[in-house]
Amino acid sequence: MEHLMIRTLKDPAELAKIPALERAIWGNDDPLPVSWLRVLTDLGGEVSVAYLDQRPEKFLGFTMSIGSYDHRGRLLYSHQAGVLPEWQGHGIGRLLKYHQSRWAEQAGYRRILWTFDPLRTLNAYFNIGILGAEPISYHPDYYGPLTSALNQGLPTDRILCEWRVPAPMPRRRPERVCFKIYIPQDMGLLKREEPEQARRWRETVKNQFLDALNAGYRVVGFSIAPSPAYLLSN
Repeated sequence: MEHLMIRTLKDPAELAKIPALERAIWGNDDPLPVSWLRVLTDLGGEVSVAYLDQRPEKFLGFTMSIGSYDHRGRLLYSHQAGVLPEWQGHGIGRLLKYHQSRWAEQAGYRRILWTFDPLRTLNAYFNIGILGAEPISYHPDYYGPLTSALNQGLPTDRILCEWRVPAPMPRRRPERVCFKIYIPQDMGLLKREEPEQARRWRETVKNQFLDALNAGYRVVGFSIAPSPAYLLSN
């Protein structure tokens, strides 16, 4: 029986496989240069991959993070984390993120930050409901126009979240919820079949989030059923 393994990369020959992995996961036409990845791993950043023990050359997913800081001090910014579509749903993403948390702890980081698309239901549930990350801000059109298959045609709005190190326990459903911000069940399908409706969802959710955060509310959970929604309280 093959076992899932995760390791952190340093070798330029292995880092050279990451751009192809990016394309396979997201359809990126502008993957990160290998030279940049090599410098990143020497300057407080991390690139880790998942693979099967009997096929170490075949990467199934990866995380990539950058050492940085803000007004509260040092942090690790997780710029990318993804799993090949045919390997999603096998728990690989969770193992990669917890490996990243352990790596961060050993490197002296106490926080990991990253962004995610607020309209992607499974991403929101994974980040908030499974990992226990805390959304802290909403950024309209964060990257500007992108041409990858997942992002093309819509503003690249993102939620910035923070994950404590060591990794916290998964979130439980909160006892007190003031209101919910609903999102589509399947934004990918909606974007392909009803692009105008997808744009309306983007605008509506953006306005609701900005109003709620400006009024002092915070996200305290995410409910995936019966309709996907962010749970907010004050």
